[in-house]
Amino acid sequence: MASDKLRVGFVGSGAIAQGAHFPGWRELGDTEIVAICDIIPETAAKAAEIAGVPKKNVFADYNKMLEKVELDIVDVCTPNCYHKGPTVAALDAGCHVIVEKPVATSAAEVEEMIAAKNRSKKLLMVAQSMRFGGEALAAKRFVDEGGMGRIYWAQAELLRPRGVPAWGAFISGEMSAGGPCYDLAVHILDLCLHLMGFPEPVRVSANIWVEISDKPSLMKHDPKKFTVPDELAAGFIRFEDGACISLATSWAVNAPGGTNKMFLAGTKAGISSPPLTIVREEHGMLTNATAQVLPEAGIKSHSEEIRQFVEAVRTGGPSPVPPEQALITQRILDGIYASAEKGREVKV
Repeated sequence: MASDKLRVGFVGSGAIAQGAHFPGWRELGDTEIVAICDIIPETAAKAAEIAGVPKKNVFADYNKMLEKVELDIVDVCTPNCYHKGPTVAALDAGCHVIVEKPVATSAAEVEEMIAAKNRSKKLLMVAQSMRFGGEALAAKRFVDEGGMGRIYWAQAELLRPRGVPAWGAFISGEMSAGGPCYDLAVHILDLCLHLMGFPEPVRVSANIWVEISDKPSLMKHDPKKFTVPDELAAGFIRFEDGACISLATSWAVNAPGGTNKMFLAGTKAGISSPPLTIVREEHGMLTNATAQVLPEAGIKSHSEEIRQFVEAVRTGGPSPVPPEQALITQRILDGIYASAEKGREVKV
């Protein structure tokens, strides 16, 4: 190539691509977006204008994009049900891939994506952006340096009282497959598992509800188009090492306010976030220390995930969020839906 810049192509160029991924790529000096694929012509044209991609490199078929444009990296930002196809095709074409969360809509699909990654010997990263915020990075350092001891219990809650998305394909079962489990819980569950070292899940007991979102309300979405299985989900996850996670997530629930909080209990300390607070016994008392995350002040999580991915591509390092970890998360999400359907605890 004439340039040593990494050449990036997008499959799916809607809101998450334009609002979160595009800025991350632009902030790096050694990458350039050179191709756009989207089945909606207006979306593709707007994305191409924003990214400065010529019309000849705008496609409706990702296979044609992979055939006609020389790419190093493909960024997949399609609706959930369409993650596997372009990811596998791009890996088989010799590209590194970053794909939006959830990595897929079943563990079987994730296994196919891992097989493609292994065939290609390229990097595959799942865009679990919550790992890359300042507090999350600081918490991970504290855990890795032994500050927590063994983590044996976690609570994770991400609730919106009235927050059903009125844009994109979020509420379409045909395109998204899941509701807040796939949109919200996947984030906070991944972060908990990341801090816990991804223990092996063994059982899940959960329930899901749709009580508000399929009826007229103050929300802006069309309730007649709400075809995903959940607006609220709550579950309990058991792990092989004896650890447990209590998880709750919603787009719509009669709660006094929205929440985005996590607590992990360890043998040496506890962590609560946000704000990042470390709880431990010191000098004959239990202390709460609120961390000042100064080095990461103002960090943008989507930009940081892309920066770390590019660094891994450049150095031959491991994927910052390997699909093998995302497979564990997906198995748990599969278990939540299976438990809710069967009305009992299920094996993961």
